[in-house]
Parts: sequence; structure tokens; C-alpha cells
Amino acid sequence: MIQKNNARIFWMAAALSLLLVIPGMGYSSNYPQWLQAYHDGTLNLTGVYYGVGSADFIGDKPSYDSRKLSKDRALDELCYQLSVSVKSELKEDLVQKGQYSEQQVASSLFVESRKVFSGIREKQNWADPQKSVYWVMVVIDKAKADRQVKQQDFVNEVVDRLENNQREIVAGIKKMTVVLNQQMQFYKKRMNNFEKLLTTINQKVGSAGAQTQAEYTNIKSEITKLGSQWNKQEQMLRDQNKKMEALMSQNKALQDLIAKISKNIQRDHLLALTQDDIRNQSKNPEFTVGITSLKGQGAVYFDGESIRFRVQASRDCYIKVIYLSSINDEGAGETRMNTLLFPNPHDRNNFIRAGTPTIIGRKDELLIQKPYGKDIITVVASTSQFTDMEESLRKAAASGGYYQEETRSVREAVNKRGVGVKSSITKTSTDDTGSHVSDTCFIITRK
Repeated sequence: MIQKNNARIFWMAAALSLLLVIPGMGYSSNYPQWLQAYHDGTLNLTGVYYGVGSADFIGDKPSYDSRKLSKDRALDELCYQLSVSVKSELKEDLVQKGQYSEQQVASSLFVESRKVFSGIREKQNWADPQKSVYWVMVVIDKAKADRQVKQQDFVNEVVDRLENNQREIVAGIKKMTVVLNQQMQFYKKRMNNFEKLLTTINQKVGSAGAQTQAEYTNIKSEITKLGSQWNKQEQMLRDQNKKMEALMSQNKALQDLIAKISKNIQRDHLLALTQDDIRNQSKNPEFTVGITSLKGQGAVYFDGESIRFRVQASRDCYIKVIYLSSINDEGAGETRMNTLLFPNPHDRNNFIRAGTPTIIGRKDELLIQKPYGKDIITVVASTSQFTDMEESLRKAAASGGYYQEETRSVREAVNKRGVGVKSSITKTSTDDTGSHVSDTCFIITRK
């Protein structure tokens, strides 16, 4: 079990008596938080139903047609979600009016929602400059939607379609299948990322002790289960005789499992940082960086022992090495410390050559002291110098030690490890200035 207090690393010559807020210790991606949460299955909007859609575009900005297509797809997903939500509520009324299958009912609700719902508005949009994809989120107030569903005219139209317009029912089922197929594409990307995370975590904890390995047994089994669920859903979509109600139920189970895995990742610093490492790597496949202690990944260190880290990158680049240590886990919020280990006033040159290992702590200045536990160390590598570097080093020198900054959540720890990285490259640019990657390792410290 992870101890609540992690080991701290100090300079032998200077005690850290001054707590400073580190300007620029974090990386804030342009990728919208709402869209990341949507892909993670953790988007939770109070008081509204929502749908998200996307469309490719050509050139520097999305055309009218791209914007319209993405919004149409968002509307389809919203109406799908509405049909799923209200189906159980109206099921009793509809069953009393005739013998209709759940598949027919869901389709009629979907079609009617798409036709008559008012009050749907565009809440968010974003054009991805690297992938040339335009994203839109549309929402409708839950109370307003619920009122419209309960109106007799809405129910009557649904019943009339069930009785007299099977062509629209069939078309609705096909449209709902398209929505499910689109969602499956997102699920596939998430599953691929989870599988990469599973492989990486196995590598990171494979040589660690049994206790550390046991901490990640559940997440690994959940990712394996997700693969089986995804295969089942994919097979059901291929089935020509598929039952929509079974497909919708399976889709909900898949959504719930993705959300569960995502939430578990967001509660664990090593998992969350490693997942972000994978995302950064996917954006810069030709650029890699790695960090580990000289004793290896997950190695055990004892009180008073000096520690060194090896960093190596595939390109000439600039690096930051940040150490994450918990100092207090009392109360509702978890408080940890981000410490900027490198560069620092005693070792300022953070430029490293491609393929050449760089040793952090080569002067034996980094010592293990209590409290003990699992410590996380992360490196951010950028092809251009961090914009906050001079100011960071100036303030670090004034303190006589390292920069430190409190962080109260896993998300904050992820976001606050590379501020100062310039904007990522655009899809059409041949200049890779500002591209960055990251890597994370951990050690175990004991008395």
C-alpha cells in the first residue's frame, strides 16, 4: 500500500526553509478539458443532456460544411442519449398503447427528439489544428427536455410513428447504429491508449517489489476486461440481426467501464503522469525521452543514501526534472510538493545532446530523508528552451535551494510539470520548435 508521506530530496549544503510558488511549473495544453473528459468518459455536466460530434476539415479553419456536419453529429448523439434516458420513463405508457419492442420504442423516441426538441444550443466548439478536426458540443437543459417529453403531443407522435410509419423506425435504427459506430471509434482510441498504458505500467513496476506490483493489479485487470467488452460490442455491431436494446445495453456497460478506468487513473499520480507521457509521445512519435534512477525503475533506496537519475533523449533538447513528494494527506485534499530538481542554481545548463545520457545528482547532492514511501520523478523535454527558465533560476537562487510548489490533486500535478513549453507544432508546419515529450519513473524509499 502506498504510504501517505513520500521521501524528500534535499541539497546536502542547503536546507529548504522557504516555500516558493514556482511560476511556470506546469504545461497547459490547448486541448480543451471538456473534450478530454468526454474522451475519458468522465464528462459530467449538471442539469443538461449533451452530445458531442466532430468532422474533418481542410485548410487552416473549418468550412461551413464541416461545422454543420459536426453539429449534426452532435445532435444525433444528444438525441440518442435522450432516447436512452427517457425510454424507461415512457415505457409503461407506450406498452399500454401497443405491443412494441424496445428497439422500436428507442428508434421512435430518437426520431421524435431529433425533430421537435427546442432549446438545444451549442455550448462548446474547438478546431484541432494538428489533426484538422472540428469538435462541437450541444446541450439542452434537462428540465426543459423532461417537460417536452412529458407533453402529450410528444407521446402521441411517438405512438403514431410506432403504429403507422415503420419506414421512419427503420431509418431511426440505422441512424442510431451510426451513432454507436462513431462512439466505438472513440472507444477504440481509448482502448488503444489504455493498452499502451498497461504495457508501460508493466514495464515500470515489473522489477518492483510485490507490494508495488499488487497496487496495480486491479487497473490491469480492468483494462484487460475492457478489451473483451470492446470485442463483444464490435461483434454485435457487425451482426445483421442485432437487437438494438442489447446493443444499447452493451454500449452503456462499455461507457461505464471506460469511465471507471479513467477515474482510477486520475486518482493515481504514477498512472496519470504515465498516461500523459503516452499522449505527449503520440503527438511527437520521432522524439523520445526517458528517465530512471541508476539503480533501476522502482528501486529501493534507504535513508541517507544519495540518488542519481539518468536522462536520455533522442534529440538535442532542453529538460526539466521534477520530483513529486507528498507532505501531508490530511483532510479532504491531498497536498503534495512539486520540486524542480533540475535545472537549479548549482547546475544551470539544462541542454542535453541526443543519445547522450545525462546524470542528475552527479555531485551526490541528492539525499534520501524521511518520511519514506513511493516517490515519483518526471522529466519534460522540449526542443526549445522553457520560456520561464531564467525567472525560475533567479528565484531558486534567491531561496538558496530548489523551487517547490504545493499541488492538491493528480490533475494539478499533471498540468504543473511543464509550464514554459512553447505551443505545440501545427499539422502543416515543418518547424518542430516547441514540441515536447515526457517520461516518469518512481523509487521506493525506506528507513
